[in-house]
Amino acid sequence: MPMWNESARIESTVAGLAEAFGDTGVELIFVDDGSDDGTADVVERACKEAALDAEVLRQTENRGKGAAVRAGLLAASGDTVGFVDADLSAGPTEIRRVFAAVDGGRGDVVLASRAAAHATITVRQPFARRWSGWLFNLGLRACRLTRLTDTQCGLKAFRAEVVPSLFGPLVADRFAFDVEVLARADHLGLMVAEVPITWHHVEGSRLSPLRDGVATLREAWRVRRVLKAEGWRASAPRR
Repeated sequence: MPMWNESARIESTVAGLAEAFGDTGVELIFVDDGSDDGTADVVERACKEAALDAEVLRQTENRGKGAAVRAGLLAASGDTVGFVDADLSAGPTEIRRVFAAVDGGRGDVVLASRAAAHATITVRQPFARRWSGWLFNLGLRACRLTRLTDTQCGLKAFRAEVVPSLFGPLVADRFAFDVEVLARADHLGLMVAEVPITWHHVEGSRLSPLRDGVATLREAWRVRRVLKAEGWRASAPRR
């Protein structure tokens, strides 16, 4: 779980994870991405109070969500590994569903999707966030970086064996890392599956639809240049 300045709401997240996974043997790793509000200390205290066995990794500076996810996944030891956003907009039931899809052989990479058939959104994002997300996905399709309709949902799982080849060479440290990982998976011929989930928007995001949307698209374009230099071929349009 990547975190940046989440001290105001992370205790409820820890409580939810403790209730769902506290006695299951699931490995939990929290990665603090250089927070300046004491997030890591709050998590450690909350885990202790909830008797939740979890590891907290601290990055000394803010490097971006992609860098935090990369650090956590490369430190994980399970056969199936994944990440989820700190607000738990995709809750424990959806986490289990996505992990079960990997365990059941549906994909080497399985991503939760808010756009797939049978997905349910119980609380929608503000209009500006939906609009910027639509434009971002349109931009990705225009430069043929993806054929998927929801690359940015913050819940994905992987067979552990494929993680080093996807995250080891990662060049996108911030929000475009999902795009890069999925493009690398496509280039390597890995099986990628989408799972429809129930998702709800949680207030408190510091993402700016305009500023961060433009920055993410610029980072995605940089990813495209790097991948092309590595011999990657653009995704064919989905028919």
